[in-house]
Amino acid sequence: MLNSKAAMLGFCLSCALSLPAQDCHIALRGHIVEAGTGEPLAYASVSVPEAEKGAISDEKGYFVVADLCENTPYTVEISHVECDHFTQVVRLKENTEMDFRLIHNAVLKEVVIREKTVAPAPAQPEQQVDEIDLAASRGINLGETLRRLPGVTTLNTGLTISKPVIQGLHSNRIAIVANGLTLEGQQWGSEHAPEIDPFSAGKISVVKGAAGVRYGTGALAGAVVLEPAPLRREDGMGGWVAMGGFSNGLGLVASGALDWHLPGSTAAFRLQGTAKKSGNLRTPDYYLGNTGAAEFDLSAMAGWGKERWTHEAVLSTFNQRLGILRASHIGNLTDLQLAIDSPVPLNNDDAFTYGIERPYQQVGHMTAKYKVTQRLSDKWKWSGQYAFQFNHRREYDVVRSSGTAADKPQLSFRLWTNTIDLSAEHMPIGHWQGGAGIQGIQQTNFVGLGGLIPDYRTAGASLWAMERWRRFPNPWEFEFGVRYDYRRTSATTSGSLSNIDTLVHFGSISATAGVIYHFRKYLSATLNSGYAWRPPHVNELFARGVHHGAGTYEQGRPDLSPEKALNTSLSISLQKERLDVMLTLYHNRIRDFIYLDPQNTFILTVRGAFPAYFYAQSDAVLQGLDGNASLPFAKNWSLEARISLLRGYRLLADSLETPANDGQDWLPLMPVDRIQYGLKWSLGGQANDGTFVRLMAATALRQTRIPDEGLLKDAPPAFTTIGLDAGHTFRLGTSGRSLEIGLSVQNLGNIRYREYLNFFRFYADEPGLNVGLRAKMTFGG
Repeated sequence: MLNSKAAMLGFCLSCALSLPAQDCHIALRGHIVEAGTGEPLAYASVSVPEAEKGAISDEKGYFVVADLCENTPYTVEISHVECDHFTQVVRLKENTEMDFRLIHNAVLKEVVIREKTVAPAPAQPEQQVDEIDLAASRGINLGETLRRLPGVTTLNTGLTISKPVIQGLHSNRIAIVANGLTLEGQQWGSEHAPEIDPFSAGKISVVKGAAGVRYGTGALAGAVVLEPAPLRREDGMGGWVAMGGFSNGLGLVASGALDWHLPGSTAAFRLQGTAKKSGNLRTPDYYLGNTGAAEFDLSAMAGWGKERWTHEAVLSTFNQRLGILRASHIGNLTDLQLAIDSPVPLNNDDAFTYGIERPYQQVGHMTAKYKVTQRLSDKWKWSGQYAFQFNHRREYDVVRSSGTAADKPQLSFRLWTNTIDLSAEHMPIGHWQGGAGIQGIQQTNFVGLGGLIPDYRTAGASLWAMERWRRFPNPWEFEFGVRYDYRRTSATTSGSLSNIDTLVHFGSISATAGVIYHFRKYLSATLNSGYAWRPPHVNELFARGVHHGAGTYEQGRPDLSPEKALNTSLSISLQKERLDVMLTLYHNRIRDFIYLDPQNTFILTVRGAFPAYFYAQSDAVLQGLDGNASLPFAKNWSLEARISLLRGYRLLADSLETPANDGQDWLPLMPVDRIQYGLKWSLGGQANDGTFVRLMAATALRQTRIPDEGLLKDAPPAFTTIGLDAGHTFRLGTSGRSLEIGLSVQNLGNIRYREYLNFFRFYADEPGLNVGLRAKMTFGG
């Protein structure tokens, strides 16, 4: 299969490279001035993305971009530290001179409220959830939204809990970054989904590979970055309202945002909220009892500024209640074995209801953030950010004793987090662009009930620096970064953090180096190598007990060492008109890899019988291939394909060889090989804006690379599901109003199947046919 995919890529590249070259010799000469005073603007950054060219204006505001093609539309983008970002589309017929007038921030009625870092995009694999997938997944959780990308799958607990897996790694190895802030919750749990409302994001992207320099020790596998849409910059009000419904579970979702900009002021505001509710989900044959969900999220954002200063404040709250499949909690060993062997769930309420009863999770997360930025000069700016987060997770098990209060959880975690970030960044200086900073974190975690993990306090500090070199029209780009992190954790099992049982501390360096080579304006290659590390979390060190949400018994190891990863990736990107191909090969060698090892046994507790999972550690290698392609074959038609292949294994003692043929050293719980393929039909032009239909099939192969010991049930067979997405956008007049409608269908064939990375695959099938309808009204421009 790998050979066939490589042959396809080679064919695409050869076709692209064999196209006749244009005689591109035209030069664009420009003069950049400040609109109010007419004074020249020095050191403005000019880029022409379509041509992969750019320039920096000289001390008198002049620049030259050479070797542009005749009668080709180009986007000229101009950025200056004290002015509004400028964009203009040009089509040149001959050597041309143009004047560009930029508006100074100080005389704007609005300022650039949300600062974007001056650092360019990272020289490592990064993919963005496209507009179709983002729209089609509105109303579902973040994990299901991301799994449409190659190399990203999900680790599921039942049908309501889903968290992203990047190239085989998840939980504490992935940083979730929203609004420029890393989410700090109980992400260590396999069934602890990110406390994120995808409706609040205007853009979602995934950075793959060791990203510790950018995002800290929690980014051993990469990062999921959610960026909100910019605040309103014109006087007045605007916003959007979205609603959706889903047939499976009779789910309803409503979300909306209101933006306003105060007249004659630099202040802008946004209020955004989401409400969701769904009932019991259904497989092709039966309802899944107690799989309802309810959620309510609210966020507020404000930005203001004056002259060289900008300020930003964010306040958000996330509240979620998730039912857990009742059939997954079994009272004794005999019943547990019967449930695993049964083709249908036992002790299941095969009926529809919106009610959520024990077992269930109740999760709340609150975030408050303030950021200030000052432009020190044309080249430099600094920023400071303080953030507070509070996470409260409660897990309610089935109560079998009348002595337990009916409203009391069996597990309760409360986590307080304070973070502070200071950074300095600079515009290009001698073709170098980048920055440096310091960060601090303090956390207190109190386990009120349950005792799965001990109470603990963590304090840490970090230093980082990154630089990027690029000189147009030189085809090379280079990126370098280094970071040092220190973590100190004190834990206690006595119920009082004044009585410390254990003290652990870790410190190490992360580093990254990357190079990009541009063969053509539409073809580039990226080679990146990153070293990252991660200290073991408290749950990996000290967990001992029933993890109710996962339906497992987990046991930690106090002698675990930090993980150290060396990740190398090579990516090829081809983007030419409607042709879009990206292929990434990666090799991730992790020393002292920590993993949850399933035992071929059950643990009987006062809460019932549960499969046993023990934390283990060994050197490991995870390597594979991610790819996606969109190949046009007729007007308005294209073929689309995505592929994810992964091999994860433990290294043999004192050897770098792959495991023996009997597979005994394969890592457990690795994602299966997955291929998505289908057709897309779309219409272009103003009158057909947003009109598309896409039919995709997804094939998941059976996982055969598993340890000989430790599985309670064989891996499920391969399966293929079919999905359909369609949409159209109506433009309502010239006032910026629009109406977007869409249709999404999952499991169109209503087939029976089970996901290998679903902890509850032992008990029940995945959901059947699900039809979703959505509408979104945008108003106010």
